[in-house]
Amino acid sequence: MNEDRSAHAASGLTRWWAGLAGFGLSLMLGACANVSDPQAPQPQADPSAATSPAGDAAAAAAQAASAPVKRTVTKTTWVRVRRGDSLQRIASAHNVSVKDLCAWNRMKPNGRLRAGQSLKLVSTQTIIVQQAAPAQAGGAATANAAQSRAVAAEVARHADSVALMWPAQGRVVEPFEPGTTRGIEIAGKAGDPVLAAADGKVMYAGTGLNEYGSLIIVQHNKDFLTAYSHNRRLLVKTGDTVHRGQQIAEMGNENNDRVAVLFEVRRDGKPVDPMPYLPTPQS
Repeated sequence: MNEDRSAHAASGLTRWWAGLAGFGLSLMLGACANVSDPQAPQPQADPSAATSPAGDAAAAAAQAASAPVKRTVTKTTWVRVRRGDSLQRIASAHNVSVKDLCAWNRMKPNGRLRAGQSLKLVSTQTIIVQQAAPAQAGGAATANAAQSRAVAAEVARHADSVALMWPAQGRVVEPFEPGTTRGIEIAGKAGDPVLAAADGKVMYAGTGLNEYGSLIIVQHNKDFLTAYSHNRRLLVKTGDTVHRGQQIAEMGNENNDRVAVLFEVRRDGKPVDPMPYLPTPQS
């Protein structure tokens, strides 16, 4: 029997989030995308400095490290059944076989569909991620270190709330419903900026959880996390310090049936309605 999207996504994730809220993060780091802070200033070359083969090699290595790379990931998308749809029609429209469509959704070839039902489609997709940038130097590195220490102090303390900004410009196309949805979906165009809703530390950036697509999780204090799902491109990596309003990703439809960012607020690992923590709703 086919499972709808919300039931499938909830399966197996409750314990994962609970572990994350308790800072049990080391087991996930191997699956994270190695991406960098796009706002980090790059070191400037000193025109008076003499060059050497070793220096040239280091510069070449730094340039290679900062270049974007392609990764192939398994992509799961969802299509909503409309009145009059059949398995054959949906399979043909998405260039897949009825046999595969039935296997992905645990259905029989003669199974009946209902309007509004979500069907899973599986494929592979190549995404682009940014490699780690070269180390910063001088005063910029010192200033950033001070900012990072301030954010780290905030992340380490307990708090009753968190003040957030909107992570994307767009219309809320799916509201929060306790027990049904995990957050709110904000629609937009592919490539639109996804912003950090507040200062914090990136606890996860990668594609290890299939239901979320390309996912970023930011810890703001000991009690509150925010999550940003279904991105087209990640612009930060696990362990980065991010600041309110900093672009951390590009909006996409990774493992989703529309271009949107799924924005979650988690308190002690449990999803809560993001709206009370955001400014006046955007139109």
